[in-house]
Amino acid sequence: MSYVRIDSVSKSFAGEFVLRDVNFRVEEGDKIGLIGRNGTGKSTLFRLILGEFEPDSGTIERMKRARVACLAQLPVLNPRDTLFDVVMHSFRELLDLEHQLRAMEDRLAQGDNGVMDRYSALQETFQVRGGYEFRTNAKRVLHGLGFTIEDFDLHVSALSGGQRTRLMLALVLLQDADLLLLDEPENHLDLEAREWLESFLKDWPRAFAIISHDRQMLNAVTNRIVEIERGELRGFTGNYDAYMANKALVQEQQQKAFERQQEFVEKEERWINRFRYKASKASQVQSRIKRLDKLERVDAPDSEASSARFSLGEVVRSGAIVLEVKGLSKAYGDLRLYENVAFQVERGERVGIIGPNGAGKSTLLRHIAGELDACAGAVTLGHKVRLGFYDQHHEGMNPAGDIFSEISQVRTDMTPEKIRTFLGRFLFTGEDVFKPIAALSGGERSRVAIAKLILEGANVLLLDEPTNHLDIASREALESALEEFPGSILMVSHDRALIDRLVTKLVILEHGHTHVHVGNYSHYKWKRAETESTAERRSTGEVLRIRRGKKPTRDKAAQKERRKQRNQLEDIERDIAEIEEMITAIEGRFPTLDPADFQALQDLTAEYEGLKKDLGDMYQEWERLAGELAE
Repeated sequence: MSYVRIDSVSKSFAGEFVLRDVNFRVEEGDKIGLIGRNGTGKSTLFRLILGEFEPDSGTIERMKRARVACLAQLPVLNPRDTLFDVVMHSFRELLDLEHQLRAMEDRLAQGDNGVMDRYSALQETFQVRGGYEFRTNAKRVLHGLGFTIEDFDLHVSALSGGQRTRLMLALVLLQDADLLLLDEPENHLDLEAREWLESFLKDWPRAFAIISHDRQMLNAVTNRIVEIERGELRGFTGNYDAYMANKALVQEQQQKAFERQQEFVEKEERWINRFRYKASKASQVQSRIKRLDKLERVDAPDSEASSARFSLGEVVRSGAIVLEVKGLSKAYGDLRLYENVAFQVERGERVGIIGPNGAGKSTLLRHIAGELDACAGAVTLGHKVRLGFYDQHHEGMNPAGDIFSEISQVRTDMTPEKIRTFLGRFLFTGEDVFKPIAALSGGERSRVAIAKLILEGANVLLLDEPTNHLDIASREALESALEEFPGSILMVSHDRALIDRLVTKLVILEHGHTHVHVGNYSHYKWKRAETESTAERRSTGEVLRIRRGKKPTRDKAAQKERRKQRNQLEDIERDIAEIEEMITAIEGRFPTLDPADFQALQDLTAEYEGLKKDLGDMYQEWERLAGELAE
C-alpha cells in the first residue's frame, strides 16, 4: 500500500534541474533514509510530497486518507503560550472528549443514569484514540528530547533556537501520522537525545522518511536507503552500512563493465584506423563505425574528485604533554557552567568532550583556546605547541569578504594560482572562489573554515562540532584526514561515528564537573550500561528505605552525601519507570470494565489519577535532586 507514488518527476529552479525523471515510493512500514550531498534535492523531494512544490513534469499520487506529519506543516507558535501549552494544542480533540467525560461523570455521580450509554461510547472512543496516555506520552517525548519539568512552563518567546527546534520535532513525533517526514531531526540534539530519538523511531509502527547525516542513526532505524545524486534517485535495501557495501559492489561491477567496453572500443577503433583507407575493407569499416555509434556507452563510476579532499599535512612535533588543564571554572552570574575542570592531553591523543546540551562544552573549548575573559583556572601549553581553533559559528570570518580573501589573509605567501588550486580541493572552483562569505551555506562555511585551519599549521586542533553542516561524503573525508593528522586533537562533537572512529579518551562534562573515560563513545556507553545494571540489582526494600528517608541496615554513614543523592536519583528513575508501567496497565483495564458498574469505573479512575499525580511528584523530586547534584 503506497502512501506516496512519484512517477517520472522532474523539478528545476532557474533552469537548473534538481531532480530529473525520478521515481519514488513510500510504502506501509517503510523506514527510509534519504541521503545525498548538500543541495542535491533532498528537501525538495519532501516539499514535492507535501504539495508545496509542483513538479515540472511527471505525476505525484498521494493516498487521500494518509496522515502526513512534517515540520513544514506545523502552525506558527503563540509567543505567550508555554511549551507544554503548545504540545497540548496538538490534542484539542482529546482534551474536548476528556472534558465531556468529566461532565458526564459528574452527572452519573448525581444519579443521572440516562447518560450511561453515551458515556460508555464516548469512553471507548477516548480510550481507542489514546486519551488515557496522551499526557504521559507527551511528557515522555519532551523528556526524551532534553526538556525538564521547569522547561514545561517556559513561554515560547523565551525559548532558544535549539529549544524551538526540539519543540517542533516533539510536535511532529506526537502526531498520530501514517507517514513522518523528518528533515535532519538530529539538529540541536545532544548524544542522549539522539539515542532516545533512535529508540522512538525503532518502535514507530508506521512509515517514515528521514533526511540525516547521522550515520549511526541511519544504521539504527532504516530499512531502505535512497540516495540522490546528480538529479537521480537510487534505492538500496537495508541500513546505511548495507548501502555502503552494495554501492561499493555496484561501483566495482560498473568499473569492470566500463573497462571491458573501453577495451572493446579501443580495439575496434584500432582496426578501423588500420583499414580506413583500404578499398577492400570499406564496407567492413563502415559497419564497425555504425556499430560503435549505436553502442550504448557504460559510464565510468563516479570519481572521488567530486568529494572534498582534506589533508592536514605535516606539523611540528610537540612535547609529550601538549596541553594541561587545571581548575577551570566558568559562570555567568548565578549560572555556574563548570567548576574545577582538570585533565591533560598527550602528544598524538584524540580526546572528545561530550555532555548534554547547555553543559558548557563549547564554552570549555573556547576557554582552553584562550578566547574567554574573567575565568578561573589555568591552561598550560606544552613545548612547541601551536593551537588551531575551529569555531562552529565561524565568528572569525569576515562576512563582507569572499572566500579567496579569507584564504589569502591566512597565507600571504601563496600566489593566486596556488590559492585557486588549494580551494579546488574543497569544491570551490572557477568563480566560486569569489563568493561572498555572507552568501555561503552552512556546509560551504564549514569547508572554508577547515581550509583556513589546514593552512595555519597547528599541531593541536581544538574542534567545536567540526562536522556540523557537512554532508556524509564530506564528513567521511574529514574523518580520514583527522585520522591521519600527526598532531593532537581535542574536540566537542555530537557525531557518534566521528567520536567512535577517532577518539581514545573522553572528557564527560555533566552537572558542572568533568570525569575522564579512557576509550571511545561505544566503550563508554557499554561501561555506563554495565554500571547501571549493577546498581539496579539493589533490593526493593533498600529503595523504599531511601525514599522514606530511613537509614538502611547496612552501614551508610561513611558514604558521602553526594553518593547518597545519586543513589536516590537512580531509585526515583526506576520508580518512575514502574509507575509508568502501572499507568499503562490501568489504561488497558478501562475497556474491560462493565459500563454499568459505575463504582468500579470511578475507583479505577481515582487510582489512575492518583498514579498520574504520584508520577508528577516523582518528576519534580527527580528535578530537585538533579539540581542539587548540579550545584
